[in-house]
Amino acid sequence: MRLASPLRAPPFIAPLVLVPLVLAPLFGAPLVASLLLAPSLLVPSRSVHAAETEAFARPPELERDVRFWIRIYTEVTTDGGLLHDDWNLGLVYEVLHFDPAASPGQRERQVMQAKARYAALLRRFAAGDTDNLSRHERRILHAFGEHPAARDFQDAIERVRFQLGQADRFHEGLIRAEAWETHIARVLEQHGVPREIAALPHVESSFNPAAYSKVGAAGLWQFMPATAKRFMRVDGIVDQRLDPYAATEAAANLMLYNYRLLGSWPLAVTAYNHGPAGLKRAQDELGTSDIAVIVKRYQGATFGFASRNFYVAFLAALEVDRNAEKYFGPLTRLPDAESTVAEVPDYVPVEALARAFKVDLQALRVLNPALRPPVWSGARWVPRGYGLRIPDSPPEREIAAAWERLPAAQRYLAQRNDGKHKVRRGETLAGLAAASGVSTARLIAANGWSADHELARGDLIKIPLPASRAELASAGAVVASASGGTASASGGTASASGGTARASAAIASASAGSASASADSAGLSAGSAATAATVEHSGSAPSVSPKAPLVAAATPPPPTTAPAEPATAVGTLRPPREPVSQRQTDSVALLPASTPTGNADATDYSVGAGDTVVVQADETLGHFATWSGVDAETLRRLNRLDRHARVTVGRRVKLDLSHVGADEFVAARRAYHQQLQEAFFAEHRIAATESYGIKRGDSLWTIAAKSGVPVWLIAQYNPQVDLNEMRPGTAITLPRVEGINRQ
Repeated sequence: MRLASPLRAPPFIAPLVLVPLVLAPLFGAPLVASLLLAPSLLVPSRSVHAAETEAFARPPELERDVRFWIRIYTEVTTDGGLLHDDWNLGLVYEVLHFDPAASPGQRERQVMQAKARYAALLRRFAAGDTDNLSRHERRILHAFGEHPAARDFQDAIERVRFQLGQADRFHEGLIRAEAWETHIARVLEQHGVPREIAALPHVESSFNPAAYSKVGAAGLWQFMPATAKRFMRVDGIVDQRLDPYAATEAAANLMLYNYRLLGSWPLAVTAYNHGPAGLKRAQDELGTSDIAVIVKRYQGATFGFASRNFYVAFLAALEVDRNAEKYFGPLTRLPDAESTVAEVPDYVPVEALARAFKVDLQALRVLNPALRPPVWSGARWVPRGYGLRIPDSPPEREIAAAWERLPAAQRYLAQRNDGKHKVRRGETLAGLAAASGVSTARLIAANGWSADHELARGDLIKIPLPASRAELASAGAVVASASGGTASASGGTASASGGTARASAAIASASAGSASASADSAGLSAGSAATAATVEHSGSAPSVSPKAPLVAAATPPPPTTAPAEPATAVGTLRPPREPVSQRQTDSVALLPASTPTGNADATDYSVGAGDTVVVQADETLGHFATWSGVDAETLRRLNRLDRHARVTVGRRVKLDLSHVGADEFVAARRAYHQQLQEAFFAEHRIAATESYGIKRGDSLWTIAAKSGVPVWLIAQYNPQVDLNEMRPGTAITLPRVEGINRQ
């Protein structure tokens, strides 16, 4: 239970440092030294403070909390924990120890019984009964100060909390961390993120790259799916949250985004748990960026124990990591295993890749945790463009030789499908064939149809396997023979610039016996089997007048990728769901899971004073009318806008909320933007950021058009910039986006 007022704190928070001095005359120095409220919890470590950078200074107001987490990380294993006050972490009621063989239910009962004992004791104190106390009970009583009120004890009953110990997990994490430390340090340095952030996986996952939490976070850095999709690929075929290398890049980008938004590394770290929107509200509400003030005074609805303690737990992990042998003695750490990344040129069965590189399949699986179970079972293939990590560091000639050993018959033009598809409205035979990487003739033959067959919505049709490079070469030979020319498909390989859809068209033409489709018209180019396919990105957008008004709905289209991936027909055939038994369902995070925000969007979508809102990118007066249940003309009259006027980003608009409540309006508004952003990040990821200086004639629209970055995303990265009043020389941050192959 939080305090009734954000300005009121329990009376025992202030002079705890005096408690040992008060107790010593009563019980003797040896006993005081052994008490759970030990001076070591209250005195900062001089050596650690000397090593701290200014970015991550430890405020004195938070030192008690840091020392609590150091105890959790170093003194108590997961076979025990501390029963404590959830606000004053200096008040530890008891150290609980579990029987290692005890079931979760038995452990839970032991915790509940202990909580009941201390609740009874606090009720006794609240009633004024302080006679005949044991030494242990007097210790607890004195922790509440000299003149506690009955309410102080009653409030404390709701704050009795149990924290599981983590010493064994932290020790294991220290051993595992060595394998990733070099890479993490290099990535953080490249992105301009402080090196201290490398300790964060201790708090998140204990450096376990396979970690799953009960709320859906995964990997070394414990990304939630919605946030992860901004920076990497997350689906049923590839989940890069589980790849420590890709996830570290994403974590650096996310941390940098948090910092640019909030202007403080302590807040950026806290936002990693709580979400940047929540921390932005805390800044605005309290009028400060002081982490100590926010931790102690912010009363946000979802700013619970985990969020409030995330930064102090990070500081504790940082100290333990820096002084590991002090807390755990000599450590034998896991070495950093060397590996090399080779980009897969086509869709290839994972077993074929293992044979080509002469690598044990299990070793390949260990190095490529981002590939999901359907890939390892053969239900899906390793996707084109995937960076396959192979053991050791073989020279380029060995990698080239491996690609030469890969049979053309095992290199496919599209992702393997489920073998069947239910026809939806608007789908055609040609579209399904192109999306599946097969010819229309093969699709017709697989289903026993005539050439003039018409699809009907709801039909369940058979989808043959996509064409392989061997079939492509064969089709090219037929075309070349019919045209009197030669096919340009050296080694059975066509470069990615030819495009899967066009390659399928070549096979379709050849299969139909058409002599009019040559290899050139099919878009094929010579390529070496040792050269991985690449995808080039280009940002195309319509030209925009430099003086165009900043109209909210005029977002330029997202960047396109060349070549285009096949249409989405077979892409909708989802891979088999991963069985729960194959996942680590128990949370390994060293903090309890908070309510996740699930989104890195820190935009304020709330309704302000006077039923007004600030217009965001991709919003129109029509949107506001729909969400509020009125017509657009009503809003025009209310805001004194003529029929041709358009609302612009940053303008404040008054709403008519006589038909719907503010909460309902905000929910509809937020859902619209979430859908908009999810659609974009289904095809793109943020790879990096760069600074851009505004030039004469620039507008938000011309910048969006040139960079291929949607207006709303530019706005999210520049919350402090008035995008309607940008002047030459103004520096803004531009995210660099790349296309993602989702097949």
